[in-house]
Amino acid sequence: MRRRILKLIPIFLFASKGIRSSCKLQSDLTEEQKKGIIQTAQMLDYNNTQLITYTSFKKPKEGELMPFVIQNGDEDYQIILTRYQGKIYAFGSLCPYDLETDLSEGICFGDKLYCPKHGCQFDITNGMVEGPPSIDNLPKFGVKENEDSIEVYAPLIVPKKIIPQYHFRDYNDQRKVIIYGGGAAAFACLTTLREFGYTGELSYVSNENYMPYDKTKMSKRIKATKPEDFFFRKDKWYQAIAVDAHLGRRISYVNNKHSNTYVELDDSNKIAYDTILIATGTDPVHPPIKGIENQPVFYFNSLDSHQQLKEKLKTINDLSIIGINTMSLEVAQTIRQEYPNIKINIIDPNDESQFQVQYGPDLTNLVLDLHVEKGINVYENIKIKKFEKDSIIFKGNKKLKSDAVILFPSTVAPKTEFAEVSDHQFEFDTAGRVKVDYFQRTDIKRIFAAGSCANTYYYTNGTGHIGDQWQACYNQGITAAYNMLALNVPWHQIPFTYTEQFGKVLQQTSSWPQFDEIHIEGDLKKWDFIIYYGMNDFVVGAVGTPSKQNRVAIVNEGIRCKNVPFLSDLKNGKYSTKDIETAVRKIKKSGCYKSTLYKFRYDIVPEYNLWTFRDNMSTFYFPYDNAEISAAPKMKGDE
Repeated sequence: MRRRILKLIPIFLFASKGIRSSCKLQSDLTEEQKKGIIQTAQMLDYNNTQLITYTSFKKPKEGELMPFVIQNGDEDYQIILTRYQGKIYAFGSLCPYDLETDLSEGICFGDKLYCPKHGCQFDITNGMVEGPPSIDNLPKFGVKENEDSIEVYAPLIVPKKIIPQYHFRDYNDQRKVIIYGGGAAAFACLTTLREFGYTGELSYVSNENYMPYDKTKMSKRIKATKPEDFFFRKDKWYQAIAVDAHLGRRISYVNNKHSNTYVELDDSNKIAYDTILIATGTDPVHPPIKGIENQPVFYFNSLDSHQQLKEKLKTINDLSIIGINTMSLEVAQTIRQEYPNIKINIIDPNDESQFQVQYGPDLTNLVLDLHVEKGINVYENIKIKKFEKDSIIFKGNKKLKSDAVILFPSTVAPKTEFAEVSDHQFEFDTAGRVKVDYFQRTDIKRIFAAGSCANTYYYTNGTGHIGDQWQACYNQGITAAYNMLALNVPWHQIPFTYTEQFGKVLQQTSSWPQFDEIHIEGDLKKWDFIIYYGMNDFVVGAVGTPSKQNRVAIVNEGIRCKNVPFLSDLKNGKYSTKDIETAVRKIKKSGCYKSTLYKFRYDIVPEYNLWTFRDNMSTFYFPYDNAEISAAPKMKGDE
């Protein structure tokens, strides 16, 4: 065997900025001890693999994330060593979503790793992504633990992310699935079906001219972008897994008669189906403002609108943004950074902006003050009288110069018109959203709905969740795919979202229709805090900044496990976020679920073990004793 020593580097040299954990590990070592910590890498002749040996008196503890640098071609590459149930695991340290965030600053619950910024979740035992916004897996490396060392086997050129494996089309498989819509729920359902072994016909219908794309990235980049920058996958990928795309088309009719099920498109083309996912999203409701046709108006709800706005921003001096919510504020900060010469005015005609209704005055004032500091004008509770060609006239005849308008209306309408002309009338809520159960099924069992066009039962607070958060829509699409495959998995994930405002990151866990009280833990002025939102003394969600403690991830896991104290107990100091973490770890009901689903789908399960398996899974989905919903009886009833 040919051997060559690539490097002999003391590990403490890699305690650079952004690698907080390694700094901790080296902080109390003597010089002699440091000399005993050596990383060596040697090239092996087989499979282009390098062997890295880590020799240290200190090894990772259970759940501890230990950064460790290996060789990646001519560059250094950081991986993470951790321990779960006594066994050592090694995987890449860069979040696949942005290839920048250091996962060694995240937090583990069981075998589940939370990204410290985006809230992505990964299975540390196999690198598999468990929760969005990442759609790719972590690279995982072979590792062997010896008495006095740890050996890591990695390729010479290390991939920064791994695209999951998908099944290809089997033309002997005569099943037919139609996915209607172009957002997160549609993409999640499409990919999950192929990932979990569906090899039948897969038709994708969208009224847009693009395959699915990530709308959350549109508010973060405008100037130097092309449409393909936002695509989840390239067109060749869809071709490889045999997705039959019908772009720029709408479904005008759904025939759900058992003997002849099909949909009819607006071009009169008919497509047969066995099951359908409706994930059409919503359209903004045009506000009744006089003269709105006099200004170029952009709704920022599609990729076409995004690219049209990009061209318009090259020629204007004054921009008006109507509506204050998370998306509008992200767009304002992006335009301020990319087009510094444009004067930006944010206007909200409501008594309370959407942002304030959702988050309260404390956080609203903090964020808006930040925008004002950056030179953005903010006008709250000011009524618009009419639009003119180059200005906006307010009530009282105050005039504000404006060359273009980006409109973020407070009202949207579900795109479910086609459902009203089908043989069967779906059950809708008062807003026109399709009602579904917590398996994403409509009242027609073969038809599913997900995302913002669906009213989905949100089990943590017993309300109909409208899917207004991107991660919630994505997870609902995954859930629909599971149940198309008869896996009987309820929607159980807790939404985790983030926004970035001039370099300040805000994270949110859960969703709440309303709140009556808040509790602030930390310091708002220092941007080091978590805000708990409560209704009738129950914690319904939280918003906070990234921290060493990963507070928002802790609350996310606590809400999922129904292991969060009353808001009054948090306010009076009886409990804190640290106590929530302690309680969650004590009950040991955290962990990843995809591996279990793989086992159920692909391993031979004896019939007498089937319901035991499902009962155990239902305990995971609804992991609290006094659950108002029990998944297992529902599953048995469906069976």
